[in-house]
Amino acid sequence: MSDLAQLESAGNYRAALELLEQKPTYDSTYFYNLGILYGKMNLPGQATAYLEKANRLNPHDPEVQANLKLARTLLQKQLDASKSEVQLDSPSHPFERFADRIQGDEILGVIGLITVIVSLLWIRAYLKTRNVTKTFLKPSGWFGALALILMFAVYGVYKTGTSNPPAVILMKQPLRSGPGMTYPEVTSIEPGIKIRMIGPAVTVNENELWQKIRYNSDQMAWIPLSGLLPL
Repeated sequence: MSDLAQLESAGNYRAALELLEQKPTYDSTYFYNLGILYGKMNLPGQATAYLEKANRLNPHDPEVQANLKLARTLLQKQLDASKSEVQLDSPSHPFERFADRIQGDEILGVIGLITVIVSLLWIRAYLKTRNVTKTFLKPSGWFGALALILMFAVYGVYKTGTSNPPAVILMKQPLRSGPGMTYPEVTSIEPGIKIRMIGPAVTVNENELWQKIRYNSDQMAWIPLSGLLPL
Protein backbone atom coordinates (compact mmCIF):
# COMPACT_ATOMS: atom_id res chain seq x y z
CA MET A 1 0.00 0.00 0.00
CA SER A 2 1.35 3.44 -0.93
CA ASP A 3 2.04 6.15 1.63
CA LEU A 4 -0.92 8.12 0.24
CA ALA A 5 -3.28 5.17 0.60
CA GLN A 6 -2.02 4.47 4.12
CA LEU A 7 -2.66 8.05 5.24
CA GLU A 8 -6.08 8.04 3.62
CA SER A 9 -7.10 4.71 5.17
CA ALA A 10 -5.93 6.02 8.57
CA GLY A 11 -8.18 9.05 8.18
CA ASN A 12 -5.25 11.48 8.05
CA TYR A 13 -6.66 13.36 5.08
CA ARG A 14 -4.73 16.60 5.60
CA ALA A 15 -1.38 14.77 5.54
CA ALA A 16 -2.52 12.77 2.50
CA LEU A 17 -3.46 16.03 0.77
CA GLU A 18 -0.06 17.58 1.50
CA LEU A 19 1.69 14.46 0.22
CA LEU A 20 -0.37 14.46 -2.98
CA GLU A 21 0.34 18.14 -3.64
CA GLN A 22 4.10 17.60 -3.35
CA LYS A 23 4.17 15.83 -6.72
CA PRO A 24 1.37 17.32 -8.85
CA THR A 25 0.71 15.66 -12.21
CA TYR A 26 -2.18 17.93 -13.27
CA ASP A 27 -4.03 15.06 -14.93
CA SER A 28 -7.53 13.76 -14.29
CA THR A 29 -6.39 11.26 -11.66
CA TYR A 30 -4.54 13.95 -9.70
CA PHE A 31 -7.53 16.30 -9.59
CA TYR A 32 -9.87 13.39 -8.83
CA ASN A 33 -7.77 12.37 -5.82
CA LEU A 34 -7.73 15.98 -4.60
CA GLY A 35 -11.50 16.14 -4.91
CA ILE A 36 -11.99 12.87 -3.03
CA LEU A 37 -9.74 13.99 -0.17
CA TYR A 38 -11.50 17.34 0.18
CA GLY A 39 -14.81 15.50 0.13
CA LYS A 40 -13.68 13.26 2.99
CA MET A 41 -12.65 16.41 4.86
CA ASN A 42 -16.26 17.63 4.51
CA LEU A 43 -15.26 20.52 2.22
CA PRO A 44 -17.73 20.12 -0.67
CA GLY A 45 -16.69 23.40 -2.31
CA GLN A 46 -13.09 22.38 -2.89
CA ALA A 47 -14.21 18.83 -3.69
CA THR A 48 -16.54 20.17 -6.39
CA ALA A 49 -13.82 22.42 -7.83
CA TYR A 50 -11.26 19.66 -8.29
CA LEU A 51 -13.80 17.07 -9.45
CA GLU A 52 -15.04 19.59 -12.05
CA LYS A 53 -11.48 19.79 -13.36
CA ALA A 54 -11.12 16.00 -13.35
CA ASN A 55 -14.39 15.69 -15.26
CA ARG A 56 -13.25 18.28 -17.82
CA LEU A 57 -10.04 16.33 -18.44
CA ASN A 58 -11.79 12.93 -18.51
CA PRO A 59 -15.46 13.55 -19.32
CA HIS A 60 -16.43 9.89 -19.79
CA ASP A 61 -15.36 8.48 -16.41
CA PRO A 62 -18.50 7.35 -14.51
CA GLU A 63 -16.66 7.33 -11.17
CA VAL A 64 -15.62 10.96 -11.59
CA GLN A 65 -19.15 11.92 -12.63
CA ALA A 66 -20.76 10.10 -9.68
CA ASN A 67 -18.49 11.77 -7.13
CA LEU A 68 -18.90 15.16 -8.81
CA LYS A 69 -22.69 14.82 -8.62
CA LEU A 70 -22.45 13.99 -4.91
CA ALA A 71 -20.10 16.91 -4.20
CA ARG A 72 -22.33 19.34 -6.10
CA THR A 73 -25.38 18.14 -4.16
CA LEU A 74 -23.62 18.69 -0.84
CA LEU A 75 -22.37 22.10 -1.94
CA GLN A 76 -25.85 23.12 -3.09
CA LYS A 77 -27.23 22.23 0.35
CA GLN A 78 -24.50 24.36 1.91
CA LEU A 79 -25.35 27.29 -0.38
CA ASP A 80 -29.06 26.97 0.37
CA ALA A 81 -28.37 26.95 4.11
CA SER A 82 -26.24 30.09 3.86
CA LYS A 83 -28.72 31.76 1.46
CA SER A 84 -25.86 32.60 -0.91
CA GLU A 85 -26.75 34.93 -3.77
CA VAL A 86 -24.25 33.16 -6.03
CA GLN A 87 -25.32 29.67 -7.11
CA LEU A 88 -23.38 26.76 -8.62
CA ASP A 89 -23.52 27.82 -12.26
CA SER A 90 -25.54 31.04 -12.26
CA PRO A 91 -23.17 33.02 -14.53
CA SER A 92 -23.36 30.64 -17.51
CA HIS A 93 -25.63 31.40 -20.45
CA PRO A 94 -27.35 28.57 -22.42
CA PHE A 95 -24.69 28.53 -25.17
CA GLU A 96 -21.98 28.33 -22.50
CA ARG A 97 -23.68 25.45 -20.70
CA PHE A 98 -23.95 23.64 -24.03
CA ALA A 99 -20.25 24.22 -24.76
CA ASP A 100 -19.29 22.96 -21.29
CA ARG A 101 -20.95 19.61 -21.98
CA ILE A 102 -18.95 18.79 -25.10
CA GLN A 103 -15.27 18.61 -26.04
CA GLY A 104 -13.77 20.64 -28.86
CA ASP A 105 -11.82 17.71 -30.29
CA GLU A 106 -14.95 15.55 -30.25
CA ILE A 107 -17.08 18.02 -32.18
CA LEU A 108 -14.26 18.57 -34.70
CA GLY A 109 -14.00 14.80 -35.11
CA VAL A 110 -17.74 14.53 -35.80
CA ILE A 111 -17.57 17.38 -38.32
CA GLY A 112 -14.64 15.69 -40.06
CA LEU A 113 -16.47 12.34 -40.21
CA ILE A 114 -19.67 13.90 -41.57
CA THR A 115 -17.67 15.86 -44.14
CA VAL A 116 -16.02 12.67 -45.39
CA ILE A 117 -19.36 10.81 -45.59
CA VAL A 118 -21.08 13.70 -47.39
CA SER A 119 -18.17 14.03 -49.82
CA LEU A 120 -18.38 10.32 -50.67
CA LEU A 121 -22.16 10.60 -51.25
CA TRP A 122 -21.66 13.61 -53.53
CA ILE A 123 -18.90 11.86 -55.48
CA ARG A 124 -21.08 8.78 -55.90
CA ALA A 125 -24.03 10.87 -57.09
CA TYR A 126 -21.83 12.83 -59.50
CA LEU A 127 -20.36 9.69 -61.04
CA LYS A 128 -23.91 8.54 -61.81
CA THR A 129 -25.15 11.82 -63.33
CA ARG A 130 -21.94 13.55 -64.48
CA ASN A 131 -23.84 16.76 -63.74
CA VAL A 132 -23.06 19.02 -60.79
CA THR A 133 -26.53 20.59 -60.65
CA LYS A 134 -28.31 17.22 -60.68
CA THR A 135 -25.89 15.94 -58.05
CA PHE A 136 -26.90 18.63 -55.58
CA LEU A 137 -30.60 18.36 -56.46
CA LYS A 138 -30.69 14.69 -55.46
CA PRO A 139 -31.89 13.80 -51.92
CA SER A 140 -28.36 12.83 -50.95
CA GLY A 141 -27.14 16.27 -52.06
CA TRP A 142 -29.74 18.13 -50.00
CA PHE A 143 -29.17 15.85 -47.02
CA GLY A 144 -25.40 16.34 -47.21
CA ALA A 145 -25.67 20.12 -47.45
CA LEU A 146 -28.13 20.23 -44.55
CA ALA A 147 -25.90 17.98 -42.41
CA LEU A 148 -22.87 20.19 -43.04
CA ILE A 149 -24.81 23.39 -42.29
CA LEU A 150 -26.17 21.87 -39.08
CA MET A 151 -22.76 20.70 -37.88
CA PHE A 152 -21.08 24.02 -38.57
CA ALA A 153 -23.96 25.78 -36.80
CA VAL A 154 -23.35 23.56 -33.77
CA TYR A 155 -19.64 24.38 -33.97
CA GLY A 156 -20.49 28.10 -34.13
CA VAL A 157 -22.61 27.75 -30.98
CA TYR A 158 -19.72 25.89 -29.32
CA LYS A 159 -17.22 28.63 -30.21
CA THR A 160 -19.60 31.30 -28.96
CA GLY A 161 -19.99 29.39 -25.71
CA THR A 162 -16.25 29.16 -25.16
CA SER A 163 -15.51 32.86 -25.69
CA ASN A 164 -15.71 33.38 -21.92
CA PRO A 165 -14.06 30.22 -20.55
CA PRO A 166 -15.24 28.67 -17.28
CA ALA A 167 -13.30 28.39 -14.03
CA VAL A 168 -14.15 27.35 -10.49
CA ILE A 169 -13.46 29.16 -7.23
CA LEU A 170 -10.86 27.45 -5.04
CA MET A 171 -11.36 29.32 -1.77
CA LYS A 172 -13.91 31.61 -0.18
CA GLN A 173 -12.95 35.20 -0.87
CA PRO A 174 -14.39 38.62 -1.65
CA LEU A 175 -15.08 39.84 -5.15
CA ARG A 176 -14.04 43.44 -5.84
CA SER A 177 -15.25 46.14 -8.17
CA GLY A 178 -11.81 46.53 -9.76
CA PRO A 179 -8.46 44.78 -10.10
CA GLY A 180 -6.74 45.20 -6.73
CA MET A 181 -7.24 45.16 -2.98
CA THR A 182 -7.93 48.91 -2.92
CA TYR A 183 -11.26 48.47 -4.70
CA PRO A 184 -14.39 47.93 -2.56
CA GLU A 185 -15.90 44.50 -2.06
CA VAL A 186 -18.92 43.63 -4.18
CA THR A 187 -19.83 40.32 -2.56
CA SER A 188 -18.14 37.13 -1.37
CA ILE A 189 -18.07 33.82 -3.20
CA GLU A 190 -17.81 30.21 -2.04
CA PRO A 191 -15.38 27.56 -3.34
CA GLY A 192 -16.79 25.25 -5.99
CA ILE A 193 -18.83 27.98 -7.71
CA LYS A 194 -18.36 28.11 -11.47
CA ILE A 195 -17.70 31.54 -12.97
CA ARG A 196 -16.86 32.83 -16.45
CA MET A 197 -13.56 34.57 -17.16
CA ILE A 198 -13.93 37.83 -19.09
CA GLY A 199 -10.89 38.85 -21.11
CA PRO A 200 -7.23 38.41 -20.12
CA ALA A 201 -5.85 38.76 -16.60
CA VAL A 202 -4.51 42.16 -15.53
CA THR A 203 -1.21 42.65 -13.71
CA VAL A 204 -1.39 44.74 -10.53
CA ASN A 205 1.64 45.90 -8.51
CA GLU A 206 3.98 44.17 -10.98
CA ASN A 207 3.34 40.62 -9.72
CA GLU A 208 -0.37 40.25 -8.85
CA LEU A 209 -2.67 38.90 -11.54
CA TRP A 210 -6.35 39.82 -11.32
CA GLN A 211 -9.09 38.33 -13.46
CA LYS A 212 -12.39 39.95 -14.41
CA ILE A 213 -15.23 37.45 -14.01
CA ARG A 214 -18.96 37.12 -14.49
CA TYR A 215 -20.31 35.64 -11.27
CA ASN A 216 -24.03 36.00 -12.01
CA SER A 217 -26.00 36.21 -15.23
CA ASP A 218 -25.18 39.91 -15.70
CA GLN A 219 -22.88 40.86 -12.80
CA MET A 220 -19.13 41.39 -13.12
CA ALA A 221 -16.34 41.63 -10.55
CA TRP A 222 -12.62 41.04 -10.11
CA ILE A 223 -10.74 38.30 -8.25
CA PRO A 224 -7.07 37.26 -7.88
CA LEU A 225 -6.23 34.76 -10.60
CA SER A 226 -4.61 32.50 -7.98
CA GLY A 227 -8.06 31.90 -6.49
CA LEU A 228 -9.36 30.30 -9.70
CA LEU A 229 -9.01 26.86 -11.26
CA PRO A 230 -9.55 27.30 -15.01
CA LEU A 231 -11.51 24.50 -16.64
